[in-house]
Amino acid sequence: MNRQYFSPLLAVLLAAVVAAGCGKSSPKLHDVNGTVKFDGQDVAEGDITFIPEDKSVGAEGGKIKAGRYTLKVKEGKNKVQILANRLIPGKKGPMGEDAVEPYIPEKYNDKTELTADVAAGKTTHNFDLKK
Repeated sequence: MNRQYFSPLLAVLLAAVVAAGCGKSSPKLHDVNGTVKFDGQDVAEGDITFIPEDKSVGAEGGKIKAGRYTLKVKEGKNKVQILANRLIPGKKGPMGEDAVEPYIPEKYNDKTELTADVAAGKTTHNFDLKK
């Protein structure tokens, strides 16, 4: 290889390697836990999702069981969605299964008003929801 082309080529390759290493790093994950109540009662079963304010990273979700949840969540500000269903006494679905209905208001799921700032030392987030 001709020496006069080697140096510029090496410089371009080196710059590319350095630039690739300088990209935005992923947010740190934290073990997050807490309780979820609705009108003073533990949410027996449901789903909780933390949606980062930073749209370049994905949401993290987990299950609520007996009013408690534990999951790994990315550091930063998050919107929080909570969903839960309950049985409709005496009703059956089209295939004979027990009928269920969502009972957590939209302001806590599709149109959530809930937020959580996740960081080291800020990993417990309790939610006491009201109608």
